[in-house]
Amino acid sequence: MQFQSGKSGNPAGRPRGRPKGSVGGRMQALMLLDKILGKRKSQRELTEALEKELCENPLGFFKNIVMPLLPKESKIQLDNDGIVEWKTLVEAFPKPEAPAASGGEG
Repeated sequence: MQFQSGKSGNPAGRPRGRPKGSVGGRMQALMLLDKILGKRKSQRELTEALEKELCENPLGFFKNIVMPLLPKESKIQLDNDGIVEWKTLVEAFPKPEAPAASGGEG
């Protein structure tokens, strides 16, 4: 169904009692949450709670907190040869090797 020129797509119009440009309840809740989380005390408490949750339930932390934050899709650009090499995060970002101890041999 195509839109007709000159005919409103919302014949009922904007709901009464809500001024043009006002924000809805969800937006107000997000703005309030943003204000609360912007406080240093809130950030400290959130950090402590996240660290506690990670220690007590690492798998749940990953599934319920980390995974929803990751993009569901990602775009990749292939090199000229068209080969994509998939790596785990551990493979992609290995821990730096410890410096070799200076030996007492010799």
